[in-house]
Amino acid sequence: MDAVAEFLRRIPAEIDRAGGSLPWRAGLLALALLLNVGFYLPSLPEGTPGAGTPGLDKAVHLLVFALTVFAAGRVLAPRRRFPIGWVALVALVHAVLIELVQLVAMPSRSADGADVLFDAVGIALGLALWAGERVLRRAEAQREAINAELPEEQLR
Repeated sequence: MDAVAEFLRRIPAEIDRAGGSLPWRAGLLALALLLNVGFYLPSLPEGTPGAGTPGLDKAVHLLVFALTVFAAGRVLAPRRRFPIGWVALVALVHAVLIELVQLVAMPSRSADGADVLFDAVGIALGLALWAGERVLRRAEAQREAINAELPEEQLR
């Protein structure tokens, strides 16, 4: 438990060094987790726009999982201290769990293997976005370091 407490204590400093704001990152993660609750609702509320649109369910699975993995990676692994693979693994287990819950405990919903496939694609997209953001932040930090070393007249 001490290792977990130490990890959680270091997160704000890690995010600060990586560049970014802990409240914004935590808020994005909270939004993503709140959107995941929708997978456990018995059905969509009456009058939900686009509810009958073909493929919308798959798009929602993909986007929610991409957002969740991206946001979790930004909070838990801002500087690669936390293995992002654990985030992906937990997300994949969650994807399967959603379908099992829908199969066993929700008679008005049905399990769909294609949903798990789209969840997996969303996880991959979230990982790619997380990695892309890290590359961009690292490149920006290197540019700033180079610019700080150059004399003023060479920057023009």
